[in-house]
Amino acid sequence: MDKLKVLVIDDKKIIGNLFEFTLGYKGHFIKWMDNTNAALDLIRHETFDIAFLDIVMPGRDGITILEEIKSIAPTLPVVMMSGYSVEEKRDRSKELGAVSCLKKPFEFEDVRKIIKSTLSRDI
Repeated sequence: MDKLKVLVIDDKKIIGNLFEFTLGYKGHFIKWMDNTNAALDLIRHETFDIAFLDIVMPGRDGITILEEIKSIAPTLPVVMMSGYSVEEKRDRSKELGAVSCLKKPFEFEDVRKIIKSTLSRDI
């Protein structure tokens, strides 16, 4: 099985830990970042299979970050995440090309389904 390379951009380390626990233990490469500028720089230099991006980030809005990601790596599938009621931002993120939006808290099964439908890969 090919290993996935997953980028998680979220200001909460627990979200990074969740991805590491659920996907990393299966051998997939998980990179968690809480600094949006560093994450954008990383996307400029590395290729990822999929990215998970928090909508509400300190300093910079997730929608703005999504726009920048799409200008740097237009084919990178991005899944938005939020624990807040941000319907307008969810709608805008889909207009900008986000493949889905996860409502926090979410289950690993939700992540698995999104990866399967987006990348045609069962994990």
